[in-house]
Formats: sequence, structure tokens, C-alpha cells
Amino acid sequence: MLFQQFEEVSILHESGVFRVLRAEDTFLWLEDEHGFERKVSVQFVVRRKPIQVEKVPQKDLPKRVKTPLSVTGESIPSIDLHHHELQLDERFLSKHEILTAQITAFKHFYNQMIYLKMKRFRVVHGIGEGRLKSELRILIQGKEGVAMHDDQVSRGKVGASLIEIQSSIATKF
Repeated sequence: MLFQQFEEVSILHESGVFRVLRAEDTFLWLEDEHGFERKVSVQFVVRRKPIQVEKVPQKDLPKRVKTPLSVTGESIPSIDLHHHELQLDERFLSKHEILTAQITAFKHFYNQMIYLKMKRFRVVHGIGEGRLKSELRILIQGKEGVAMHDDQVSRGKVGASLIEIQSSIATKF
């Protein structure tokens, strides 16, 4: 396989983009993106072929991330777990399937907050001591470095919880 000078190539089992500088018998001298030269056998070098990607759907992330202002004026990330906010149709899903989807959405949002190193976020679960709130409390109690507190959302009623994260201790689901 003949390579042209300054052609962009890749090395098998390695990441990065390399440029061909020159060829010597069965070896190629390649330059990496930092300007370092390297001698590599031709059998490990492949041509780069661009892949056309129009849009990649992100199906595992929550569909909406709201960031309302707290009482102190700071922006707190928030997720609303009401079934209509998660676009779950209760006509076709059982209550258990809806609860499972809500918990899965919470876990994905929580993992995203850990990745972003957020100290706190709000979870809107609805007013009262429903099954969803108690399931979330059980999940949080099982995690070290995470605390859950009631958070007032509207007219003095508790329909949300504030989750506080100690990023040095907390782990993903």
C-alpha cells in the first residue's frame, strides 16, 4: 500500500492522527499532532477515511435540563421527573414502567451532575410522600457523600428535593 507524503493516517490500536513524512522500505516515518516523529511498520498504518455524521442522538441523557434560580440567586440544575415532562405516555405504560423510567432518568441526570462536578441539583418529583420520592430517598441513602433535603417549589408545598453532592466521595450509579 503506497502512502503519499503529508497524507493523514492512523496507527492500528492507537488513537491520534499522524502525517506521513517519508517511507523507508517497509517502514514509514510519521509525525504526530505534537510534532514528534516516529518510525512505524507499514502493516500497522491505515489511511484515514472521514465518516459523514449529520446528527448523533443522545438517547441516554435527560430530555430537559432546567436551571431555575435558587433563593440565593445561584443557578441550580434541575430535572422534572413528572411522566409528562419525560414524555412517558401513561396510556401505554404501567405504573411500574413509569416509575422505572423516572428512576432511570434520575440516575442518568445524577451521573451527569457527578461528571460536571456539580455540588447540588434539584429533583422535581411532585407534592406529597409518593412512591417516587421514597424510592429516590432509598437510592440516595445508599450512596456515600450524597444527601437529600426537601425543597419548596410552589406555594410552600414540598414537591421537590435538593440533592447535595460531595464530589470527592460520591460515586456514579
